[in-house]
Amino acid sequence: MAKITLAGVDALTESGGVVTIPAAANLNLGAGAVPTAAIQDDAVTSAKLDTNIAVGGTLGVTGVTTLTGAATLSSTLAVTGTSTLTGNVTASGNLIVTGDLTVNGTTVTLDAATLVVDDKNIEMGSVDTPTDTTADGGGITLKGTTDKTILWENDTDSWNFNQNIETTTTTKVKQKGAFMQSSTHQVMVLGG
Repeated sequence: MAKITLAGVDALTESGGVVTIPAAANLNLGAGAVPTAAIQDDAVTSAKLDTNIAVGGTLGVTGVTTLTGAATLSSTLAVTGTSTLTGNVTASGNLIVTGDLTVNGTTVTLDAATLVVDDKNIEMGSVDTPTDTTADGGGITLKGTTDKTILWENDTDSWNFNQNIETTTTTKVKQKGAFMQSSTHQVMVLGG
């Protein structure tokens, strides 16, 4: 075993081709101390990076990535393998997902001024076995002084609005193809 001791502390030991620098050696590398050309491909394996790791450029990860603490990304993180994030993740820039995004949590909170969805159909109540019973009470709630809702009620087999519906003077509400001009007109048409 080869050993280098500095100021009474084992600064470096070698055994079987493995070089070890103990924590007591307190190794500090200055800026530019290890140029990129000196680090060959696969030169670092099974490494653990602990606390306050700052990446000024692009960090490319080609294997499995596991982050167990809070992670803040202020630059580009390129991951081509599987990533597991078990702590809080904060992206201070734009987060772009080119594949599918699956959220298995209980609540998704969007703190955005505008929500833009390309799909023309929003699917709700997508449980494993959807029924009218599982759809009961589902719909849209607009928060205000009081809630403004459009909700499905299974008992009446209908959508319920808790606010009035008003159209412009050029648009009309239809009932099975017949325009409903006013409540009086509707009563007369139905013979009431």
